Amino acid sequence: MSAKTIGFLGFGKMAQSIAAGIADAGSLQYYDPAEGSQHEAARALKLHRSPNARELETASDIVLICVKPQDMGAALQPLEGNKSYISIAAGISAQKVISQLPNPSARVARVMPNLGATIGQSVSGIYSGDKALEKETIALFSRIGMAFSVSRESLLHAVTALSGSGPAYAFLFLQSMAEGGIKQGLPADQSFEMAARTVRAAMDLFLESREHPGQWITRVSSPAGTTIEGLATLEDHGFRAAVIRAVEAAAERSRELGQSD
Repeated sequence: MSAKTIGFLGFGKMAQSIAAGIADAGSLQYYDPAEGSQHEAARALKLHRSPNARELETASDIVLICVKPQDMGAALQPLEGNKSYISIAAGISAQKVISQLPNPSARVARVMPNLGATIGQSVSGIYSGDKALEKETIALFSRIGMAFSVSRESLLHAVTALSGSGPAYAFLFLQSMAEGGIKQGLPADQSFEMAARTVRAAMDLFLESREHPGQWITRVSSPAGTTIEGLATLEDHGFRAAVIRAVEAAAERSRELGQSD
C-alpha cells in the first residue's frame, strides 16, 4: 500500500504493538485522552499526538480505532465519518461502528489481531464490506504477521476464539507440560525452557511442512513406547474434547458480547 497518514484513536498495548510494526507504512499519529504510559510509548515511537479526536481524523487517511468496546460510542462521537476506519474492538460489528458515525456510508474494516503482534507475529482476521479497504487492511496488518480475510463477518467470532484467545490456551499447555517435568524432578527453569523449545520446534515443523499433525504424531509414537502411553492418557482425560470445547465456549462468549450494548 502507498504511504498514508494513519491515526490511532486510543493507544494501549495492542495499538503500540501495531504502531511499532507499521512504522514505515506512512506517517503515524495518535490521540488518547487517558493518562498513562501510552504517551511515553508514543514518544519512543515518534508519534505525533493530536490534540483531540476530531483533529486526528482530519489529519489521517486511515483511523485505527483501538479503544475498548465499552468506550466505542464516546470515542466516535466527535468524528465526522469521512475517512477510512479500521476497528480492533472485539465483538463490535462493522455496522455498529458505522451506526455510531454521522456518515452512513463510512468505510469500515474490522480486525482481530492477537498477542503475537507484540513480536511481529500477529494472526489477524479481517472483514470489511468494502473490498478495497479490506485489501488495504490486509496489506497493513501483514506487516505485523499473518493477515487474512474471512468470507463473512460472523467468522470473526471463531477467529477471536481460536487465535485471539489461543495464546492463553498455549501458555496453559506450556505451564502444564513444564509442571509435569518438575513433578518428575527437573529444575523449574530447565523444565519450562525444555517445554517451550519443544512446543516451538513442533510448531515450526508443522508450518514448514504443512503435513497434518497426525502424521507427525505417528512419527513420534513408537509401538508400546512412552509417547503412545502419554497420548492415551491425554485421551483418557478428554484432552482434545476439552480444547475443542474451549474454542467453542470462547466463540459463544464473543457472540454474546457482540449482542450486548
